[in-house]
Amino acid sequence: MVFPELIDGGGEEMPYTQKENTIVSKQTIVALVPGRFKENIRVALRSYDLEEIRFRVNRPPELVYRNDAYFMGAETLSTNDAEFIMNQLSQHSLYAFEEELRNGFLTLAGGHRVGLGGETIVENGMVKTLKHVRSFNVRITRQMNGVAGRYLTDLFHGQWRNTLIVGPPQSGKTTLLRDIARTASYGQQAKQMTPIPPRKVAIADERSEIAAAFEGVPQHDLGPRTDVLDRCPKAEGMMMLVRAMSPDLLIVDEIGSERDKSALREAMNAGVSVICSAHGRTVEDMEDRALLRTSSGRPLFDRLLLLDGNKRGKLIIPKKVSV
Repeated sequence: MVFPELIDGGGEEMPYTQKENTIVSKQTIVALVPGRFKENIRVALRSYDLEEIRFRVNRPPELVYRNDAYFMGAETLSTNDAEFIMNQLSQHSLYAFEEELRNGFLTLAGGHRVGLGGETIVENGMVKTLKHVRSFNVRITRQMNGVAGRYLTDLFHGQWRNTLIVGPPQSGKTTLLRDIARTASYGQQAKQMTPIPPRKVAIADERSEIAAAFEGVPQHDLGPRTDVLDRCPKAEGMMMLVRAMSPDLLIVDEIGSERDKSALREAMNAGVSVICSAHGRTVEDMEDRALLRTSSGRPLFDRLLLLDGNKRGKLIIPKKVSV
């Protein structure tokens, strides 16, 4: 294997100490919580480090922080508590949430996302919905502006470079994509770097994680020139956005299939810049999944950004290899 070339400038921790903007009141989360747990949840939500609140029947609620996790006392969640949470999520109209249940999560106003675990109902080999939901993962959404700043000089040069962001879960891939979208949409006129003119941005957001859309409206500030296609399969969504919205920059999360790769190539061939992410830890992971190159060995992306579990990034220039 011919290894890619490293670019100087990676490796420092992403600036997560900058101002964090929670999109709406955390009351949307507190409203889900059974009464005896509410006050402790209110206190926990004051921390910027809180990432998840997990409720499981017959277990105490668990608070998951950026670098730690612990159970909230000894009192456990009952089946009645789980039904209370479901009623709050559905506003007592479960039939209206069949599609969300089939996908295994619900999105709250404000973009906070609730993952669900329970018993699946399967028809013709496909999950139709969930019943007897007994575990909940409330993922706290926050917008962290500025985290892409240290990479912009390498990701933008006259136009946005085709870039693949790679990292393990919780490494900051989606947060970085969100900030790139916002920066591209607004543009940037920082004195210390080449100005970035505003561009039309399109986001294929299959899992509602980048825009955190609620009823089609993004709950994060993605800039004034950004269009979002929410909960659409990535490959179809990318093609729909290229045809209908004529973007300058297309952003998509968690690519992986051959159909995704084909759609990326189609978008690039149409003159659209693409910035996307994939799960992985190393260059070899991407080589094994054939995400870095075309069949001729030519690099599919201009830049590869590897993030580690501490949200540190290294920029790499993929090279052509013999096939």
